[in-house]
Amino acid sequence: MTRGDAVAIALAAALIGALYAQHWQPAVDAGTVEIRRDGELAGRYPLSQARSLTVSGHLGDSTIEIRDGQVRFRQAPCRNQVCVHRGWLRHAGDAAACLPNRISLRLGGQGQGDVPDALSH
Repeated sequence: MTRGDAVAIALAAALIGALYAQHWQPAVDAGTVEIRRDGELAGRYPLSQARSLTVSGHLGDSTIEIRDGQVRFRQAPCRNQVCVHRGWLRHAGDAAACLPNRISLRLGGQGQGDVPDALSH
């Protein structure tokens, strides 16, 4: 290994460490869920109140369950059930979508708005 190789490796390690420190954020518990249908806001609900919601989409009705500060797709009319298998969402910035039914969920933080993700910067 040449001196240039060692300098390149040291610079790469320092850059990776700096990027990690700048962009890493601890998980923040969510306070609200935003439900969208066909890209339009269908509703915003607090995660502090247990409820079951039925949202009509392109293929039919999806059931969304809110309980214990978390939310999930409980039932969906899509074939592969990817949205249902996604399970419970609990951290700000978490998201799930039933693409065939055109319904999505996105969680926001408690009182501080949404937590930006890496693509928001």
